[in-house]
Amino acid sequence: MKPEEVVELRVHGVSGTPPEHVLGDPFPTPVAGDDVARFLRAGRPAATLPGERPARERVVEAFHWGRFTSGGASRALWLLMAPFAVLNLARYALLGAGRFAEAVLRLLGLVLTCMFVTTVGYVSLELVVRQCAAAAACRAEHTWLDSFADWPFGALLLLGTAPPALVVAVLWWFGRQTFLYEPRGTHHRWETHTGSLGDYAFWHTSPRTPVLRDAHVAASCVVLGVLHAGALRTALPDGALSWSVIGLAVPLLAWVVGCVTTSPDRRAANTRPLKWAAAVYLLLTAGLAAVFLWRLPTDPAPPLAGFEAVTNVLAALAMLLLVALFAACARMRRSPRGVELMAVDARFRPMWHGYGAAVVAALATTLAVGFSGGLAYRVVEWLGDPAPTGRPGLGLSTSYLFGAGLWGVLAIGFALLLGPVVAAMVGQVSSALVLATGSALACAAVVLRWASAPGWAVWGGLAGATVLYAVGVWSGVHHAVGEAVRAGVCEDYPGPPTRPGVTKVALSRRLASAKFRYHWVLGALAVLGGVLVVASGGIALARLAHPGWRATPPPGLADWLSSRPAQELGGLGSLAVSGFVVLLAVLGLRSWQSGKMRTAVGVVWDLVAFWPRAAHPICPPPYGGRATIELTSRAVRLAGHHGVEAVVLSGHSQGSVVCFAALALLRREAERPDPADGRRYIGQAEAAEALRRVGLVTYGSQLQWAYSRLFPHYLGHAELCSLHRELEGRWWNVHRLTDPLGGPVEAWEATEDERVCAGDKLWGVRCGYDVRLRDPEFLDPDPDMVASPLRGHGDYYRDPVFDEVVARVAEAVVERREAEVLKALSP
Repeated sequence: MKPEEVVELRVHGVSGTPPEHVLGDPFPTPVAGDDVARFLRAGRPAATLPGERPARERVVEAFHWGRFTSGGASRALWLLMAPFAVLNLARYALLGAGRFAEAVLRLLGLVLTCMFVTTVGYVSLELVVRQCAAAAACRAEHTWLDSFADWPFGALLLLGTAPPALVVAVLWWFGRQTFLYEPRGTHHRWETHTGSLGDYAFWHTSPRTPVLRDAHVAASCVVLGVLHAGALRTALPDGALSWSVIGLAVPLLAWVVGCVTTSPDRRAANTRPLKWAAAVYLLLTAGLAAVFLWRLPTDPAPPLAGFEAVTNVLAALAMLLLVALFAACARMRRSPRGVELMAVDARFRPMWHGYGAAVVAALATTLAVGFSGGLAYRVVEWLGDPAPTGRPGLGLSTSYLFGAGLWGVLAIGFALLLGPVVAAMVGQVSSALVLATGSALACAAVVLRWASAPGWAVWGGLAGATVLYAVGVWSGVHHAVGEAVRAGVCEDYPGPPTRPGVTKVALSRRLASAKFRYHWVLGALAVLGGVLVVASGGIALARLAHPGWRATPPPGLADWLSSRPAQELGGLGSLAVSGFVVLLAVLGLRSWQSGKMRTAVGVVWDLVAFWPRAAHPICPPPYGGRATIELTSRAVRLAGHHGVEAVVLSGHSQGSVVCFAALALLRREAERPDPADGRRYIGQAEAAEALRRVGLVTYGSQLQWAYSRLFPHYLGHAELCSLHRELEGRWWNVHRLTDPLGGPVEAWEATEDERVCAGDKLWGVRCGYDVRLRDPEFLDPDPDMVASPLRGHGDYYRDPVFDEVVARVAEAVVERREAEVLKALSP
């Protein structure tokens, strides 16, 4: 096979675009890779570069990594563990090396895992077994429990232990999944404490992850064991045996906390004995509880001790850890690294003023608390009437009542804030103010209803809110297209501003501009949810500290929890969480039958599963390492072994991040000397030669407005500029103003606008190394051209200007190599 002159290596985004569509070839040829990481080549060369030089043939390959997340239906079940994946993101949103902040995040992840397992245990043991299966009145309402009427309570207790034990086993199994092969080479330790995209070891399964996984499994077993040990007090009120068994858990928990806070390497600390010791502890406590409670009187059985205390402890710990994380982020902002990251241009400044890790962690905790409270509240509503502990009805822990109510407040807050926030995001300030006033009136009407105010006051508030919303919506629709946006469209498509299509394009541009403010919605939810989580944790901490409040809630709190507002909020929150969980479950089940649904589910995990497991070990298998290493290896293979003159990495959306990481890895490997034993997956000379032959084209990319701001330590302004300097004009970015996800990179000096032409009517606007494509390509009908649709975030390679950009990057690669050769030959 003769060496190709130019190979464009296309990397798709989160949608898992099929290679047939990426290449425009229904029958591409596989050339490398395996079933989940495939490289396929189009049968025909792509467009060539016209001009003074002879045209260069360009072969197009596609790197299809979509099967990492959308290839297996079982991976969709990870959706039910979304809080863990979101928390893992928080670790990469830190401003730098913060050992204390990382330890707090790992501890918070441990608390969320224990919260999840405890909730399943609470539902199974306390609600279903103790309050329903062991009560004749509840069995009469739920005939499916009749078969347990003659069972001893101890046997019911063992049966109720099965669901949470199964959950622990599932967590352990899921945490073991990975997409990586065995590491090649000898360099497997992170070069720095935080790691970097250019660190080969960073992209492999960290030897610290198995330690964290064992610690989470052990903590889950110990917490379930403590619940059984607490239940022993039901049969033995003196508590001697119960406290003795709980005392056995103390060294295990201390071992777990030590492993989580220090996060040792698997090669430095063998935690398998911890995992199996915790499993034995769970079996011991479950057996003791079954034996001593075997003949416990039923109909109904007395309350099982320990559940209220454990749920309150977990709620209080979540609150304290969130506060500690906020303080750690504040300290990191004042560190030299934090000051450096915050001092950049506003376009690249970290999101949420540098508190990104705290915001993302608050979102994860809000999800976890809501999932727990919603699950428990929904089961109680299914079995009977929920009530605070000690009140008539099915008793529900105060923490779960607050968790369900938290999501009730979030549901109301989201409904009231959605209109004003969306209007503000698209630049409709006046409409946002009107809608915000309407939301305030609606909120006042709800409060008046709960306060038993006169009906006319409630209906008056709702009527005023309706009028204001109608005015705000009318104003937003009437002024949907601003004059400045319309003028920009007319500048791209000269002609009358009233002709068909102008308004549609201008509206698309205005809506797409909201991408620079997407984080407003997440920030509002995080602040609201974080405040409610802290309030719930504060009440739980007060109950733990106040002797009279430990067994039952204080009278005032119990009265409020039994009131109509609290019940309606809990019911609404439970309904919202249940709907959300059911939606996730339906997505998971549908993905077994529908490839398109698997792709839709994969979009979610493509966004959260890119990073290695560092804060929480039970996350979707991270694909970032495998994708980055495979892409780097292919680029080296093409440049070094096939003699390709220019290899252009072409990344769309999330694929641009994969390409960026591959080049960062290639740059670092070109600097690192070969080890003495020669064991290395890419040699230094190979990496250096490949780097000289590589160019980069990104399009529909979130590198500037999202990744550099959310993960500033890894993809910040300095890292973008460093890669630009290394490539010396061989990195171009393509974007559209109608793209709601992609945007400019702007990691280079701006220049005067100039046209990049691919025909009389086909051109884009270049500023620096950013090329803005017109979307559509032309507006006025032309009988000799195919109609150009609005493409938004997709089909960049269908635009003829895109071919021109790739050709220019390839030519820049070749010219630079030729200049190096001439310089080496010159005397």
